[in-house]
Amino acid sequence: MEKTHFWLIRHGETEWNANRRLQGWLDIPLSAVGLEQARQLGTYLQSLDAPQFAAVHSSDLSRAAETARLATAHLGLPVKTSTALRERNYGVYQGLDWNALTEGLAEQGINFRDPDQLVEGGESLREFAERVSAEFVRLSLQHPGQNVLVFAHGGVVDIAWRMAGGHSLTTRREGTILNTSINVFDIDAEGGWKMGPWNQVGHLRERPTLDDVMHT
Repeated sequence: MEKTHFWLIRHGETEWNANRRLQGWLDIPLSAVGLEQARQLGTYLQSLDAPQFAAVHSSDLSRAAETARLATAHLGLPVKTSTALRERNYGVYQGLDWNALTEGLAEQGINFRDPDQLVEGGESLREFAERVSAEFVRLSLQHPGQNVLVFAHGGVVDIAWRMAGGHSLTTRREGTILNTSINVFDIDAEGGWKMGPWNQVGHLRERPTLDDVMHT
């Protein structure tokens, strides 16, 4: 049975990641640290003999697309961008400090983890999950039997984890999805998902600091 083999990679760090601000669909660029993470990822990918990648797909938001371009320049493949691979749209809450926002939401009786919680100007978790899963199924049909690199966002990686691991939208995931982490899964010809290695960051020699990248 032919299957599509995905390497799903979260974008490099942004200043908003470091400051715990909610980005969503806002187009926040990579920080100097994030740019160095993308370069380290590219060095790792260039060192591999396998797999041979057939395509590179990315969210159209610059933090993902720039990570893709830096990390895959050696492949000579175009980076195909799509709005369907964007982070979840958090509507009116985008740009706010995550910690303060969480406290405020609790007071308002709003829970972003409720699959059907409406978000003004944005998406419910269920709508987001349906968008992401449909896009990966579409890509699997477009690339049967091939290896595909996808660059996206923490929320997209979370949905792939749920689909590939058989976890519901209400299952609480432990741990943090790391910047430029590699997350591997397959989708077969019948639409079945299977998880492989997850949240892999061995390509990062160490977490780069701003001082490091200013001297490279």
